[in-house]
Amino acid sequence: MSGFSTNLLTGIAVYLAAGGIGATWNASGTYGVLDTGIVLGNIPQAPDRIITLTGYGVSDSPSLSDSVLGVQIRCRWGGADPRPVDDLNDSIFSILHGKTSWTLSTGIYVVDIHRHSGPSSLGQDDAKRWMLSSNYYATCWRPGTNRG
Repeated sequence: MSGFSTNLLTGIAVYLAAGGIGATWNASGTYGVLDTGIVLGNIPQAPDRIITLTGYGVSDSPSLSDSVLGVQIRCRWGGADPRPVDDLNDSIFSILHGKTSWTLSTGIYVVDIHRHSGPSSLGQDDAKRWMLSSNYYATCWRPGTNRG
């Protein structure tokens, strides 16, 4: 059984993979060299094209069932030209920003999601792959024992 945060990130990964941006979600994290993979947590060494989703807490109502979770989305793209990583980030923005009232494949209900900050360039890594980061806030319905 996965926890709330894992289910949120996995659901977003599945949604991005189905969004027509050429990205692939594989729960094992194994991808071919030409794939644009989606992973949770740490950025792997391969493939060169990767989307990494990392969650963090923002706020929780003490009595209502609303929680705001941050989702950092880092993109990486190999090659001398930085434009493809910008294009990948723009595609993600088009899919996620402003989406409302949606239930992820993992059962998490997202009231809304929007980009809070970014994109911020992270420059190039040691392998000369371009990287950038954006942060999204997802307001989710998260009932618990002591609230809504």
